[in-house]
Amino acid sequence: MMRAFSLLAFTVLLTSTVEAKNWTGALFPDYSVKNQLGELVTNEKYKGKWVAYYFYPKDDTPGCSIEAENFAKNYDKLKSMGIEVVGISLDDVESHASFAKTYNVKFDLLADVDKSLSKQLDMVNILPWPHTRRETFIVDDKGNIVKHYEDVNPREHVSQIMSDFKSLKETLK
Repeated sequence: MMRAFSLLAFTVLLTSTVEAKNWTGALFPDYSVKNQLGELVTNEKYKGKWVAYYFYPKDDTPGCSIEAENFAKNYDKLKSMGIEVVGISLDDVESHASFAKTYNVKFDLLADVDKSLSKQLDMVNILPWPHTRRETFIVDDKGNIVKHYEDVNPREHVSQIMSDFKSLKETLK
């Protein structure tokens, strides 16, 4: 009987859907997290800048690799538009360093190993392994979340951000 209950509970956990909160309008939380170079990065580094904070589940997995490669290929264009890029996952510094080298990532990849930033935004999924959901937050130069992408297609996401960013800046002038 206990085994049947355990199996049922495990099945419910695996099939349950996590509803994400839409954070648009909130301040992006304070953080202090190491990047792929082992440098401690805080909000202060991006003070006064627009930032695309993209959360992704795991280094070197198919969707995450596609997304990172697309951000890396378009990083100069994004910067010229006035937006910085920061990737965040629960992987460690060493994993991020290897991932950044493989995909020529020149922007910060934050190693949120203690989940301190991810938990503040309710981004952590436990099953089938602890990881962040694939979501992105566009933060304005005052630290406000002005756009929250809850449903991200890794192949199209960078183009979507570039398109939306133009209208966001116009709307928020």
